[in-house]
Formats: sequence, C-alpha cells, structure tokens
Amino acid sequence: MIIARRKRIRKYISASASAFTIMLSVAAGTFQADPVEAETLYVQPSTEVVVRRGQGNDYKIVGIVKDGTAVELLEESDSYSLVRLDNGKEGWMLKRFLSSDRPLADLVSSLKIEMAHLQEKEMLATQAMQNLEDELAETKAELNTSIGERDLIRNDFDALRRDTADVVKIKDDLQKTLDENSQLAEKLVVIESENTSLKKDKAVNWFLAGAGVLFAGVLMGRLPKPTRRRKSSLLS
Repeated sequence: MIIARRKRIRKYISASASAFTIMLSVAAGTFQADPVEAETLYVQPSTEVVVRRGQGNDYKIVGIVKDGTAVELLEESDSYSLVRLDNGKEGWMLKRFLSSDRPLADLVSSLKIEMAHLQEKEMLATQAMQNLEDELAETKAELNTSIGERDLIRNDFDALRRDTADVVKIKDDLQKTLDENSQLAEKLVVIESENTSLKKDKAVNWFLAGAGVLFAGVLMGRLPKPTRRRKSSLLS
C-alpha cells in the first residue's frame, strides 16, 4: 500500500507540474508584448532556429529559419520576439538568435557588389583619363603646329617689313637719283649752252684771225717793194 501511495503522490505531483507548465505557457501565449516598430533583423549564426506559434517549446512550430535569414520584427518580450517570415507567416522565436547586424555572407556579397561597382567606375575613370590624355596629346600637337605656323607668319611678316623698308629706301634712292639726274640734266643744258656759245666765240675768233691774216697779206702785197742796189762791176 505504501508503494502504491507513493506512486499516486508522484503521479499527482507530475500532473500538477504539467498543469502548472501548461498554465504558464497559456499565460505566456496570451500575454500581449509591447508592440515595437517594424524592423528587419537577421538570425545569428546557428544551424537552425525554430519559430513557434507561442513563447515556449510546447507551441506548434510555424517554420525553421537558417543562419542569416531576414525576418521582420513585430513585437518583443523578455526572451522572445514575434517575427514575420518572408513567406508571410508569423511566429515567436528566441530573442537571442536575432541581431540587427547583417550576416557575414550578405556583407561579403554586398562588398563584392560594391567592389564590382568600384572596379567598373575605376575602369570608366581610367578610360576617361585615357581619353583626356589623348585629347591633351592632340591639343599639344595642334598647339605645336599653331606655334610653328605662328613663327612662319612672324618670319614672313618680318621679311615683308624688311622688304617694305627696302622698297621705301629704294623708292627714296630712286627719287633722289631722279632729282640728281634732273639737276644733272639742267647742268648739262647749261654746259651745252655754254659750249655752244664757246664754239660760236671760237669760230668768230678763228674767223677774225683768218680775216686778220688775210687782211695783213693783202696789205703786205700792196706795199712797194724796196729797190735793190746794183753792185758796181769792176769791169765797168
């Protein structure tokens, strides 16, 4: 009898404990946690995390989420959080498995995407820089060509200016020569006039001289000749 009584007592205690546990679970399930602003949380590293209908292991499993799964936080209690899965189901899971930090795989993926974008931007920037360098080289070549053309134009201008100065000098020299020639021509006219006058004077002088000689001859021809004395002959 004693043994049977002990068995009944143990059974009663066990039933009472089970009832108490059920009451706590019900109380926990009916307890309304403070609502929180919806935000996205991530499941921390773990093999699998169970999502249940209520806050306790006695509630039915709604879903199982893996490490890094994104869930939407709806409510929070001391140890549990009410979340919404990507399939739209809602359930409670232990709060310690949630974190606002993105999972490492997502971070690595994001970094890879960002690195790809940066590499693309770097490639575009490199291409743009190469294009700018090509344009700079082309501009330098055009500048050098322009400088060469400018130097040629400057040389041509200097030569033209020298030629113009030479032309002006030649014109001045020509005008001076023309003036000198005009003066020489005037002097030549005077000299020719004087020469003509001298020739006329010389002809007159020669004429007068000839006339004087002729007149002297005529005069001398008319003069009486002197008589010659005959020499006395010894025979006479």
